[in-house]
Amino acid sequence: AQPLFPGDALVDSLPTLTDIYSVNGQQVVTTPALFYHNNPPPQGTTVSLLRTGRLDQLDSVGRQSPSLVGFAFNNRLLFGGLGGEPQSTSGGLNPLSDPAGENMTLLLLDAHRMLGSQAAELLKIPAYVKLFTEAFPDEAAQAAAKSDMKLLVNDETELRAQATFLRTLVTRNTPFDKFLAGDNNALTPGQLRGAQLFFTEAQAGGAGCFRCHSGPMLNKQPSDPDVAGIGQFVEENFINVGIGDHPVQALNAAARNHATAYHAEDTGRAEITGNANDVYKFRSLSLRQLKDARTFFHNGSFTKIRDVVSYFNDGVPQDPTAGAAATLDARFTTPRGSGTQPGLGLTAAQIDDLTDFLENGLYDPSFVTLLQPSADDLAYLKKRPDLAALGAKDGLMPSGLAIDDNDPLARRDQGLEFLAVTSQVSVQLTSSSGNQDVWLITNTSNSAIDTHLLVIVTGLPAGVTVDAGEKTTTGQPYYRMFLPDGVLSPGQSLSRTVVRTGGGSSSSYTFQLMSGQGKP
Repeated sequence: AQPLFPGDALVDSLPTLTDIYSVNGQQVVTTPALFYHNNPPPQGTTVSLLRTGRLDQLDSVGRQSPSLVGFAFNNRLLFGGLGGEPQSTSGGLNPLSDPAGENMTLLLLDAHRMLGSQAAELLKIPAYVKLFTEAFPDEAAQAAAKSDMKLLVNDETELRAQATFLRTLVTRNTPFDKFLAGDNNALTPGQLRGAQLFFTEAQAGGAGCFRCHSGPMLNKQPSDPDVAGIGQFVEENFINVGIGDHPVQALNAAARNHATAYHAEDTGRAEITGNANDVYKFRSLSLRQLKDARTFFHNGSFTKIRDVVSYFNDGVPQDPTAGAAATLDARFTTPRGSGTQPGLGLTAAQIDDLTDFLENGLYDPSFVTLLQPSADDLAYLKKRPDLAALGAKDGLMPSGLAIDDNDPLARRDQGLEFLAVTSQVSVQLTSSSGNQDVWLITNTSNSAIDTHLLVIVTGLPAGVTVDAGEKTTTGQPYYRMFLPDGVLSPGQSLSRTVVRTGGGSSSSYTFQLMSGQGKP
């Protein structure tokens, strides 16, 4: 296919995670992570890569990233259920059928092109090697016996560590949890009415949400043995509610020169199973922590929880292609029973109550802050002097790098580095009266200045101070200016008032400007 944009190396017909290999002349469709790590071909086997979906500079997986809350309570992960899917039903896409999530973390390592490379970086950081030694004693003993630390820190131990963390992503302290624990006042009256609608059958005047959202994480069907405690394994919670494709699918369709509307591209669960009965079905996810989400459904087309509730209340498919499929679920279209009007028939007040329960009754505000390392966690000199001796610095991750992403913006956001932007701005004195100077700082460049602006006062005469509340590590005073929406756009200006003590004038000092957080 022709490149869709400058720099796009290849947009092909294969999913981004998928490769096609020739193994002794037979084609094998799989992901390279699972192919090499879990089904290594016997010695002497001839293997060659025929086609790959991994060369797109646009990582064009045309779906939302599902929430990781309640990750460990799913037997199938991702919207189509690739994670945890046995080889027998996925056509070899996912030969590792472990439902506990370790296959998912392996897929993620591959998707982000980190197989081998991330483990190699971890081996360079003594504090992490120490932590891996403690977490994996058997592998540590093997590595010591053979003097090969790659037996300790490698893709497998790394993915196992990540999977262990992901299994902890649950909430237990929402108002609803407190209500279940016996606090009758935990839910507001409106939230309590919303909860009653949630757990009441649609035929009885409720919303029947529990039909797809039961169990501790509200992500299972009531018949699932994980919820009922009895019975055989039931097919995971996949449902067609008439939602169309993510806009990125339009790019995929264009790359494949498909004449049909791109709404027919993403077949959901059927992409994994090859079963026509699964077409346009997608995984029902946990409803916990929805308040932190900005977009909903696999195509991200809804931006408000109330709009999602209204969509189910209407019972009218968003997309004509998914809506015309035989798999469109009656739990969505006619939840009150065959022959009834579409949707739930809730009043505006009931929609408000149900929205309040979903948005606030199932939300734990401490969840996000608890996931962030605290100052106490990173106080190595006090709590882990052994890690401090290996180079871990208080207040930073053991690597000394930014959390999550180590790109320049993340490092500035986390106060690990600063960007000099003095050359990008003009500083103009607009007024000076007594010991008070007012300056106008304008972005004169063609690019935005991001993060926050640190205005460092330099050149002050002896005995003259200014009212800046903070000082740099070298003792120079500075003002921290919080930018509107986090950026100072080209042509945009901010005002800064400087109050002097001890004399001097506006010409007695100059400014050095930096972008970043923390203490420069």
